[in-house]
Amino acid sequence: MAQAVTQKVPSTAHNQKKSEGPLPSLVSTLRSDNRDQLLSLLSLDPLANVLTLDEFKTESPTFVPVAHTTRLVFANESLRSLLIYHTLTNDAESKSALLKPKAKPPRNVQSIFTPEEESLGLSPNNPFGIVGTRILLQNNILNDNGNEENVVPGSFTVPGTGHGTETIYNPQRNRSIFSSSMHDLRDETDGASVVIYFIYPTPKHIQALSKAIQSVSYSQKSLSTNPFEAHSTSTRRITKHRIVFLPRINALSKRVLADENLNKRKDVSVHALDINLIPIEDDVITCLEIENTMEDCYVHKTPSEHVTHVAQSLRKIQDICGTIPRVQSYGNLGEMVLERMMSLRLEEYDPYDPESEQDGQENNPEVKAAIILDRAVDLVTPMITPLTYEGLLDDLLKIDAGIIKIETDIISPPEENVSDQQNRPKYMHLPLNDLDTLFVEVRDLHVEKFGSFLQEQAKALKESHANFSDKNKDLTEIHQFVKQIPIFTQNLKSLTNHIHLAELVKSNTEQSDFRQRWQTERSMVESETCYDTIEDLIASRYPPLRLLRLLCLQSITGGGIKAGRYEYLKREIIQTYGYEYLFTLQNLEKVDLLKKRESMWDISSAFSTLRKDLALIQPDIDPSDPDDISYVTSGYAPISIRVIQTAMKGWTDKEEVLRLLPGRGIDIMQRSPPEGFPVAVKRNVGSSLGTWAAQFASLTNACVTDKPVLLVYFVGGLTYAEIASIRFLSKKQSFPFKIIMCTTKIMNGSTFLQSLR
Repeated sequence: MAQAVTQKVPSTAHNQKKSEGPLPSLVSTLRSDNRDQLLSLLSLDPLANVLTLDEFKTESPTFVPVAHTTRLVFANESLRSLLIYHTLTNDAESKSALLKPKAKPPRNVQSIFTPEEESLGLSPNNPFGIVGTRILLQNNILNDNGNEENVVPGSFTVPGTGHGTETIYNPQRNRSIFSSSMHDLRDETDGASVVIYFIYPTPKHIQALSKAIQSVSYSQKSLSTNPFEAHSTSTRRITKHRIVFLPRINALSKRVLADENLNKRKDVSVHALDINLIPIEDDVITCLEIENTMEDCYVHKTPSEHVTHVAQSLRKIQDICGTIPRVQSYGNLGEMVLERMMSLRLEEYDPYDPESEQDGQENNPEVKAAIILDRAVDLVTPMITPLTYEGLLDDLLKIDAGIIKIETDIISPPEENVSDQQNRPKYMHLPLNDLDTLFVEVRDLHVEKFGSFLQEQAKALKESHANFSDKNKDLTEIHQFVKQIPIFTQNLKSLTNHIHLAELVKSNTEQSDFRQRWQTERSMVESETCYDTIEDLIASRYPPLRLLRLLCLQSITGGGIKAGRYEYLKREIIQTYGYEYLFTLQNLEKVDLLKKRESMWDISSAFSTLRKDLALIQPDIDPSDPDDISYVTSGYAPISIRVIQTAMKGWTDKEEVLRLLPGRGIDIMQRSPPEGFPVAVKRNVGSSLGTWAAQFASLTNACVTDKPVLLVYFVGGLTYAEIASIRFLSKKQSFPFKIIMCTTKIMNGSTFLQSLR
């Protein structure tokens, strides 16, 4: 028998790069474990039905290339980016190539991958047998003008009816299950023998993939029974459909699988991958970018699945880093997650097993404390326009799982006198993460500063090139510079990209519309009423998501909107933008983003008290040399980050503030052996988190660079303004911790409201 040919496993640039964040061991372990699980799934024999993860480990740099061909189908675009770009594959040598548009293919040669798939790192010679990707449910995301964005090339949409954030298959309203719109043109020629569906455990995802599987089966049946149709030699019959649930399959999903008769098909296998935390930066970890957390928990009142999901992800972190001794939670969801996390720990504990609770980190856990924050604690910050470079890019272009979609002509203007522009893609996808060292330096800078910073970088790069042009260089110096040419080329391309992006951001922020919006937001957070402005914006058909952000901000900061005025504004919105916004407004009320104030008198709102006691407004902040987190919006500090700062000092003099926040504040110590939440919550913890950190520092004689690690987990979403604020705190010498962030979703005000439509 011939010996199997082995090939080097192409790692992502993330996996090859050594993490430099606050907790590199956690980030590296998560990336390695996630990738091992994906590789084991892709390597599974087409006829096999059981996935055994223990049999596959990538400790060796080689493995046997996959012999069969696979088509990957993802629930949405975010999941595709997370699993392909951030987890699976990208040739390390093409790290710099991801910062620029792909080269034009030779004439008459067509790549099997779309430009978007290539930007994620897929190539025709990948050893995983991947021949293409598809999107199962295409999000109908509204842009700020209220129009649906175009469907991304390389994806198909499951046909459906009505309005909503996603079009899904409805068997009661769409009986034509074999619709040609289900197919990508490449489906008939990609030669895939296995199709893998990565989905969340929700009924709509299972119904959608059921329709997709039926469509593929019908297509193959028609091909095999039509004697008059010539078959391509590259067409191959699908032998296996693999349904992969992330991060687990629940009882409801099993019931829907049975209802759709998928559990009885021999060509269908069901799996679950324990992938629930994916690092997208060295200090930011996402819990699968699940966008409907707030909708399920506050609109539909079904928080159980999300609470368990987050609690399990926290248990995974503690399996890697050791039990976190000190945990605080704020808000109802934060408390539920903390209680569930402690219950899971108690369920896993076996007093008769000597290895139980012995993970090797109990005496010296890598994470000294954690704060779990419910998004409902701070609903103001998502409605505020951020003024950092990364925040403005997200506000303008929408960063999806660390990648932006932008017109190619903006990043790479077409060359003059070049007639062949046919193969030039209209859009390109540009990764924005810590692999780009220039982006790391500029991402959290204020809008008034990043332009001049990029100019300084351009001058430095020009001087570096001029030094090489000196004819007096000897051979040794020339040789050293030649070694640096790849780095120089990469830095030049990165600088060019960010200069183009900065120009786009600057042109947007200099418009009168942007400045008026910022002034209106500032007036609202200072408790001024702007009803007339909102009415004028409705009359001018202002972009609906922008309008709703201002309306919600007015309601939160003003303690609600007077009943008469509220009904008038509600009627005007429905008449101007359409009846479907009636349901949107109702959902916003359930999340407390909108509130009707029945009182005839103007009374001080809870936000007014928070603004004073937490010093949310800092009008004298210097954005070019900030000394406070409020620089991220030119004077307004996010409530969520002020809560973190206050927790460092303790709540002794801030009990009134704590009562004004939704839910209650919990502070517990996790002990060994584990105990239940009701017992732990009754115990007085004592010192503040700042004092707690100082105790660890004194015990370990830690210097400033070795500050203890604090985990901050946002349940319901995290904004780029908060990310920039946390990084600012983490770098401050006076702040006692360095911080790593986890979240269920990175979002802004528009995507937050979109998820509630």
